[in-house]
Amino acid sequence: MSQYFSPKEIAIAIGVSESSLKRWVDKGLIRAEKTAGGHRRLALDAVLNYVRSEGIGLVRPELIGLPAGVGATARSEEISGNEFLQAMVTGDEMLARRIVMDLYLSGTSVSKICDGTITSVFHQVGDLWRCGDLDVYQERRACEVCLRVLHELRRAVGEGPPDGAFAIGGTVDGDPYTLATTMAELVLRDAGWRASSLGNMLPFSSLNSALMKDRPQLMWISVTVIRDPDRFTSSMNILFDTAQSVGAALVVGGQALTSEIRQGLRYTTYCDNYRHLEAFARTIGPRNKVPELDRIR
Repeated sequence: MSQYFSPKEIAIAIGVSESSLKRWVDKGLIRAEKTAGGHRRLALDAVLNYVRSEGIGLVRPELIGLPAGVGATARSEEISGNEFLQAMVTGDEMLARRIVMDLYLSGTSVSKICDGTITSVFHQVGDLWRCGDLDVYQERRACEVCLRVLHELRRAVGEGPPDGAFAIGGTVDGDPYTLATTMAELVLRDAGWRASSLGNMLPFSSLNSALMKDRPQLMWISVTVIRDPDRFTSSMNILFDTAQSVGAALVVGGQALTSEIRQGLRYTTYCDNYRHLEAFARTIGPRNKVPELDRIR
């Protein structure tokens, strides 16, 4: 759900007069709702979207639930990656929050944050863990901290436009990893979709039901682990048939989808990073046909 604040709270947080803020609302530049008593309430995601587009800094971000100091540091992608790795290794959640929100408020797309900072860093975290330079608890803590950071980013991005195209997705039974599907949801929301992650460990029968009942325009499947390749392939192909029957694109991605596995799969498109997912999502909308699938085996 979107968070709402009073014009006074927002004005102080971004360092402008309350009258200026109300003029922006009256011009339709920032979405607002009115209480039963006629008082304006401004949606956090709408405010941050305007802040990003206009290059307005934050003076008191803590007043709207963001870490103190957010927006005060210009970060390059390389510096952000190094700092984010340090935050993940040490469990420094406040630093991780500031890094991600600084990038977002500076205008960096969610797809670029997910690819260039988060995914890149977690490859390094995995390498450190496999080499014995990180303990298991440090790797698990990094995942938990990152999920909380992504939940904060979700507040900033919002739920997507009410009339936006609808997408759902998750991971299949046997795949417990949640970071990838959470990032996919945020990337699609940032691209103007009403996207909702269904979570992890979803049986194929349930995914088929979701397609039939919810009728999304897109379903994404993140694949980090495959327990039984033959069963996975046959079940995915049935899922593709269901997606085709309801006019939905089936988008797949993940490190477990090797070229050998993909040769046996039918899908609409394969994305090997989040920028590819964003680019594909922008090619289809509520009135567009789902494009032909990339390959048929």
